[in-house]
Amino acid sequence: MGMNDRSDPLPHTLAARPRRTRRGEETRRQLITAAIECLCERGYAATSIETVMERAGVSRGSVLHQFPTRIALITGAVEAAMDQMMEHTRELMRALPNPVARYRAMCDLFWESQNIPEGAAITEALLASRWDAALGEALRPIGMRVEAEIDQDTCATAIAAGVKDVEAAMVHARVLILTLRGITLELMYDKNRAMIHKALEQIRAQHKAHCEDMLGPEPA
Repeated sequence: MGMNDRSDPLPHTLAARPRRTRRGEETRRQLITAAIECLCERGYAATSIETVMERAGVSRGSVLHQFPTRIALITGAVEAAMDQMMEHTRELMRALPNPVARYRAMCDLFWESQNIPEGAAITEALLASRWDAALGEALRPIGMRVEAEIDQDTCATAIAAGVKDVEAAMVHARVLILTLRGITLELMYDKNRAMIHKALEQIRAQHKAHCEDMLGPEPA
């Protein structure tokens, strides 16, 4: 058949994709925003369809049309939060003057992104996936996609900065993200824990040493 033959069936992924109206997209956005806020403020256990529905100000039918199950709602919120965190980091990167400055600032930029509300919502859901197998299964492909994008961003930043060992840079960035997420957990119940802040400074010092190995000493 020719490429323009209208009898060709749509690819399965396109055929299965629900059509969304502009109003439906806005309802979905409201629900995702409300779910992120609930995860951040109340935690996973208290983020029910009813709680999100009430905060978003939409009907139960509208919720179930967009997200037929609670797992689907939480998963949609976590995916959106991950994308927002990555875009937040990218915006911070773009605000810096050159690629070397961006690479040297990675630790501080990752830390800032970990501390936005979306970061707390993601951490809450990740902790819940430890015992909620259905949530963990739903989050797995999203996590794989996001991790691939993080690696791509890190690779691009490292190459632009002139880093020769790009693989080492990617591993280092992943260690930074994982460590900083752990620091946010430690500070959740008391943001003034002096020893944890000293640990954060140690992480910054380790990143500075890494940058000196990769890029040479920082100009005076």
